[in-house]
Amino acid sequence: MRNRKTCLAHLGLALVFLGAAFPALHSAAKSDKRKSQAAYQLGQRADQAGRREEAIGEYSEALEFDPDNTAALCARGRDYLAGGDKVKALADLEQAVTLQPADGQPYWARGDYYAATGDSARAIQDYTTAIGLKLERTEVYTGRGNQELALGDHEKAAADFTRALELRLDNADADKGLGMARAAQGRFRDAVDAFDLCLRRRPDYADVYVEQALAYAALGDYRRALAGLDTAVRLRPEDARALRTRGAVKEVLDDKDGAAADYTEAIRLDPNDVRLYLARGTVLAQQGKIEESLRDRNRAVELDPKNSDAYVERAASYHALGDHEKGLADRTMAIALDPASAVAWRARGGDYILLGRYDEALIDLHRAAQLEPDNTEAQQLLALAEKKVREAIEAARAKEALPDTVALDLPGSPTAPEPAAPAPVPAGTPESSAAAGPPRLGAPPTVHPPGPAASPSTTAAAPKPEPAPAPKPPAPQVKPALKAQAPPAKSVGSPAAIPPAAAAPPSTATAAALTPKPVASPTPQPQAPAVKPALKAQTPPPKPAPEAARDASAHQALGRKSIQDGKFAEAIEQLSGAIRLDPTSARAYNARGYAHMRLKHFADAVSDFDNAIRLDPNYVNAYQNRAAARRGLDDTAGSDADLAKARELSKGLQ
Repeated sequence: MRNRKTCLAHLGLALVFLGAAFPALHSAAKSDKRKSQAAYQLGQRADQAGRREEAIGEYSEALEFDPDNTAALCARGRDYLAGGDKVKALADLEQAVTLQPADGQPYWARGDYYAATGDSARAIQDYTTAIGLKLERTEVYTGRGNQELALGDHEKAAADFTRALELRLDNADADKGLGMARAAQGRFRDAVDAFDLCLRRRPDYADVYVEQALAYAALGDYRRALAGLDTAVRLRPEDARALRTRGAVKEVLDDKDGAAADYTEAIRLDPNDVRLYLARGTVLAQQGKIEESLRDRNRAVELDPKNSDAYVERAASYHALGDHEKGLADRTMAIALDPASAVAWRARGGDYILLGRYDEALIDLHRAAQLEPDNTEAQQLLALAEKKVREAIEAARAKEALPDTVALDLPGSPTAPEPAAPAPVPAGTPESSAAAGPPRLGAPPTVHPPGPAASPSTTAAAPKPEPAPAPKPPAPQVKPALKAQAPPAKSVGSPAAIPPAAAAPPSTATAAALTPKPVASPTPQPQAPAVKPALKAQTPPPKPAPEAARDASAHQALGRKSIQDGKFAEAIEQLSGAIRLDPTSARAYNARGYAHMRLKHFADAVSDFDNAIRLDPNYVNAYQNRAAARRGLDDTAGSDADLAKARELSKGLQ
């Protein structure tokens, strides 16, 4: 009995031992590292022979023999990625990292995956981890350098490529990367040298010939650039990038036909590249083939309707064909798509100059100069626009100072000019100023949209007085037409000594800036029986005649409409006419001051606001505007005082 119990106990222990040992035996039978490694080696040979699918099969068999074979996981993951199966690729690489977190190889492989999928930040992180785990390989440093280059960290990229070359001197990819880093740093001579080393090690590296050509072009050596590009195209005739780059170099070398041919071949290879159509369109325009150029630029807009450059270029074709409105519309669309494009602002500013719209040109070119302060073309166009605006303002002032007299036809001198007395100039006529800096305070004057108004002051021809009966007597003494606030006119000398009214400076604020028309003689005012001497400055002048007031209102309405349209030089011209006819209008002075202020002529603006306040000491808006203009002149104390006065007056009106 006792022996029987002992035997049963021994049998139980044996069964327990066999049950515990069975999984281990089963695992050992399933996991065969030797066979796994053999399958992995077969996969490597298949990869080297370019048989990717076969290689994936061998790696899969290796993993059946040993699921923990991280080398097989990494290799299969790389092949999945090369075949475009990103999901399976990432799954294998993540598994490899999980199985061997202290091994740098899986991190390197996963870093290559992130680099290939455009995730440069994660790629750099994995490469850095691999290097931290003592994986000192030239490929890892090259990979990290390429991703740093993609992120614009050129110093770190150059350091990594240098380290990669220290680890293996024959690493042509590291030479290429170092050359690209030096070119990005503006060190083009060093870039050329790095590319030379690369090509010595790998003479058939077509991409490097293109990169070196770009460096030569940056150095102005277009002949060597062209030679390198010829080699690149010979090595790889289907390389659209090499053809596009060679076309650009030929364009600089004035080989327009050759450039067009290269662009055409590149378009055949890559018909959806917008840059190619824009490049060929430029060459066609230079050859005078405007219609063909427009077709290419239309195609560019069709391919990429949100490409600001495409609209800028197409506008040039429209302008060349005389369709300026379409050209202007395209440039406006370019700015809407990319408000930070200095090219678009500069181009539209040039359009406005072409159309004689100098106020608007000034605004656009100021913006272009802010975006690209060192662009000489923008500065030259800005100077031209400022000159045109000054000319328009000077012409308006000259009109304002013209005498109100009647032309006479004297016997024996049919073209003799009329005698004239100088018309009074309103007090506070501003001096020329070009102060800089936008106004920071103040509000524009209240602008009411004008109702139906007469056309700007085209004055009616004045009736000619009867000529004197005898041809010999001296020229008659003619009294000038009287105006409010004018002293009695003195007799003038010979009419021949006075320039004719037609010689007055013309207006330049016209849409096309064409040949100016002569200024007609102003309509004479009703002659008053007597006029008292001019009153003192503090006494408001008498009201103008009703007819003059109507003309002044028309000028003022047109001036305010020009302000609403942003045409400030034209506004100054119209408002100057209003002031000439009605020097008692505080609103006209205020509006003209605002137009001066928008053109940054702050001294002129302050002078006009002074006159507005002199005529209407309770004019709140004039104080607010003068505060802004004084701020533009850095007169902080005066600006603050005007704002305080405006607040005080506003409270009194409540």
